[in-house]
Amino acid sequence: MKAIVAVGLLVTVSVFTGCGDSATEINGTLPVVTGIVVDTLASHGDTIVVTWTAMDTTLVDGYFLWTRRGVEGPWTLAALCENNAGTHIASRSVFYTVMAFKGDNTSSGVGLATNTKTVQLSEIRELFDLRPVGFRVDVAGDSIIAGNPASPEFAQQFVVAINANGARYIYPGTFNPEQWPGGARTRIARGTGFVAPSPDDSILWKDSVSYGDDFFLAMGDGHYCLLTGTHTFPDTASLTDTLVLKGQLQPITGVRVFNEL
Repeated sequence: MKAIVAVGLLVTVSVFTGCGDSATEINGTLPVVTGIVVDTLASHGDTIVVTWTAMDTTLVDGYFLWTRRGVEGPWTLAALCENNAGTHIASRSVFYTVMAFKGDNTSSGVGLATNTKTVQLSEIRELFDLRPVGFRVDVAGDSIIAGNPASPEFAQQFVVAINANGARYIYPGTFNPEQWPGGARTRIARGTGFVAPSPDDSILWKDSVSYGDDFFLAMGDGHYCLLTGTHTFPDTASLTDTLVLKGQLQPITGVRVFNEL
């Protein structure tokens, strides 16, 4: 019986993908799927679990899970699901919607979409006079806060400082506990792509990364950020300039995917 169902599902996929991958190109008569949400407890890393309200099994054979990168644009078929849950291995944050199908008939429209989009963190500008500057992300306030990493009360999550060669680098919160006490336990990696490295990746997570590039920040509470650091031209007299930091916070704990900027 399972083999027959599987063959039927494959035929259904070939029929609909042959008509185009966009869900908006399909017009059926079945009810619109409701209750579409990202399961924030089951989702982790780049594996996103989407659930929705199940329909009567006598009315539907299964469901199409669709994705798209923005609020507008065509939908792309991500998965074919036999029940009211689907899994997507994401390469970036996206929007999700679902349609039911029975034979060659589908929902009359797409369901109300859900998404894994990130929160934009407010830009911060901080004077840099060659002394280390600590930063931490205020998850509740969607912002980045600067402070003195030498203060045990600040609890920085990363530090921008000059290394022995005079270059600017970013260090995790607990990198130098003697000079920077009170730092939070974090990890940093170069910001390549839109998925932060796996927590058990011993190669991509670093003790430091050069300042001026995108970088990932893994925080102790399970949240991940994709941040960008730049700076203004230095003043030749005072040897000071301004650090400029901004970026994204993934609000779903444990999920490591980010918006394509």
